[in-house]
Amino acid sequence: MRRDVVTQVIVQYADGCENFATVFEAECYINTYLSEEEPIAAWLEVINGPKKYDFVLVEEGGEIHLV
Repeated sequence: MRRDVVTQVIVQYADGCENFATVFEAECYINTYLSEEEPIAAWLEVINGPKKYDFVLVEEGGEIHLV
């Protein structure tokens, strides 16, 4: 696998960041712990590289989705 195309999803909270391999994994984590802490921001970036783009956090039916 080429390292220059491997990406990760970063979710920022008030006390730090969590990183995930996929958007699905990030959404599952966010919604599991939503009652404890709400995310501030989320973005996709290349591993050890630049940010590719920001996600918009959309609340829908009591869950947060990354769009």
